[in-house]
Amino acid sequence: MRIAVVVRGLEIGGMQRVAVSLADAFEKEGHETHLIYFKHKGNVLFPDEAVRLHSFQLKRLQVLTGVGILWKMIAQLLNAVVKRSFFVWNGLFSVLLFWYQFRALEKEHGKFDLVVFRGQGTFEMMWPMHDDRFVFVNENILCGKRCSASERFYSRLLFNRRNVSCVSKGVEKTFLDLQESAGFKAKKVTTITNLIDIVETQKKADAYLPETTEPYILSVGRLVPQKNVALLVNAYAYAREHLGLTLRLVIVGDGNQRQDIEKRITGFGLDEYVTMTGNLSNPFPWMKHAELFVLSSKFEGLGMVLLEAMACGTDVVATNSPGGVKDVMTGRLATHLCEQETVALAEKMMQVLSEEEHDFKPYLEAYLPETITGKFIEDFVTDR
Repeated sequence: MRIAVVVRGLEIGGMQRVAVSLADAFEKEGHETHLIYFKHKGNVLFPDEAVRLHSFQLKRLQVLTGVGILWKMIAQLLNAVVKRSFFVWNGLFSVLLFWYQFRALEKEHGKFDLVVFRGQGTFEMMWPMHDDRFVFVNENILCGKRCSASERFYSRLLFNRRNVSCVSKGVEKTFLDLQESAGFKAKKVTTITNLIDIVETQKKADAYLPETTEPYILSVGRLVPQKNVALLVNAYAYAREHLGLTLRLVIVGDGNQRQDIEKRITGFGLDEYVTMTGNLSNPFPWMKHAELFVLSSKFEGLGMVLLEAMACGTDVVATNSPGGVKDVMTGRLATHLCEQETVALAEKMMQVLSEEEHDFKPYLEAYLPETITGKFIEDFVTDR
């Protein structure tokens, strides 16, 4: 089969890594696979050489057309009147540019059997499209039945009469609630989780040694409110002061809350015990050598970093947040969940640190590449 994966950019990020991994997986399963991206700058994640890579520079093309500049200005003016509507107006133009390049690609390589779009920003640029071969992967916890009028309107534009794949049962539930509340009808809705290539992850985990000789607890993710790293810092401080914790804390990632996190660390007097690495294109060596991986999010579409940590052989703790975390934390791992509260997280970290090592392969079987690629083909090609 001829398959394309479409993503807005290839910069550092969990969703971008999954998009690249999905393209690699389709190629390894014997399909002719193409990866299409829109952003020209800041790209550091790339697929295997066998995957055909295409840069659709929509913003640049929009400027070169001349008319596109005027169109964008009008879209910005309309956005000032109707908040958050820029993507609606500008998408009418950007989708024409996408189709122009996509049709040229099909003329050169042949018709695609399946096209998988990843990321909310990608959907917004492509919202006017309708094609039975297209699948929008929803990775977000949506507003469900508590949406505003504008959110219901925008969701109808994005998802009505489209194939939608959700990354977890929790995400699917909020999507179905939103569908009922907003009054639209997706063509097909299913749950296909993200994949984890254990062999490739372990290979990347051996790429280098972390720059520390001290045992440590690890967090990997964007420093934004959703990830709630402040809670982890609070719990770490409590565990050091009251529970006898001596391990270092390493925080991998960056974001608009970085300064707030740094101030919090300083406020607790923890500067000499906490390492902040910033963004890393390959965080897996840090995962492999960690004593424990902690995800303290307020909500998660799936919690991909939990799978990645387990693939590296590292035990995990997570807050019991809405979304897909409970899909991952099953069986024994369900006892590694805790409430989103400082003492609860501190105590859970200490509990899991005291446990013996475990085999995580049984927890990863549902996320293997061949399973996920087969599900996409079964749900959106075979059943078409």
